[in-house]
Amino acid sequence: MPFIDTHCHLTWGTFNGKVGEVVERARNASVTRMMTLGTDLLTSQQSKHYADQYDEIYFAAGIHPNDASTAEEDHITALKTLYSHPKCVAVGEIGLDFYRDFTDPEVQDVWLRRQLQIAKEVNLPVVLHDRKASKELLRLLDEESYDGIHSAGGVFHCFAGDEKMADEVLARGFFISFTGNLTYKKSDRPEVAKHIPIEKLFLETDSPFMAPVPKRGRDNEPAYIPYLASFLAQLKEITLDNVARITTENALSLFGPKLKL
Repeated sequence: MPFIDTHCHLTWGTFNGKVGEVVERARNASVTRMMTLGTDLLTSQQSKHYADQYDEIYFAAGIHPNDASTAEEDHITALKTLYSHPKCVAVGEIGLDFYRDFTDPEVQDVWLRRQLQIAKEVNLPVVLHDRKASKELLRLLDEESYDGIHSAGGVFHCFAGDEKMADEVLARGFFISFTGNLTYKKSDRPEVAKHIPIEKLFLETDSPFMAPVPKRGRDNEPAYIPYLASFLAQLKEITLDNVARITTENALSLFGPKLKL
């Protein structure tokens, strides 16, 4: 069964000049689709470039909260152009980050609201970043009437919340994904993942960060998705084929016919 890596950052310096090799290793690991996420205008445009080069790569475009301090007004027009691209499947990576202090919270708020409004205009789902900002992010989403009911929905990537937060996210119609930290020995992520129906889960690497066991300590990449899937299969007590099938169906249900297999 094919796998989908719903979140990686192939524009990161780690992969300079190596994207073709990364795609080949992913292909050999049955990872037939990978979504590379922009974090600002430049990386969003670079993500489009890789999507144009490789059949397996799709992309999302957006302004990450930690990059919002350097975003400019004309970036909005440029992003909207990217959203019309046939392989652009989401608005992202967007959200709130109160762990880092790269961007004033008020600036993050403004850019997130603008991008949620644009997501509604172009009818694309969102990929949400939430770090130490869960309460504020849920409130903002509610104020913007952005969820899986009133809009195209989205996914909380690299989920860091507890079971209560997961229930809040699921009640709003969003999906959830975990990265390689799900496999870490001292991680509390398995307990939360057990609580979430697999019909609401995606697989992601967030490459090059947080490589799963047994690759921990190395640069992460899409080819490592099967390690995460295998751990999830054991956690959910289902077969690896079912993890591949269900998480792939989940991704297709959100990102739609653009993400062709």
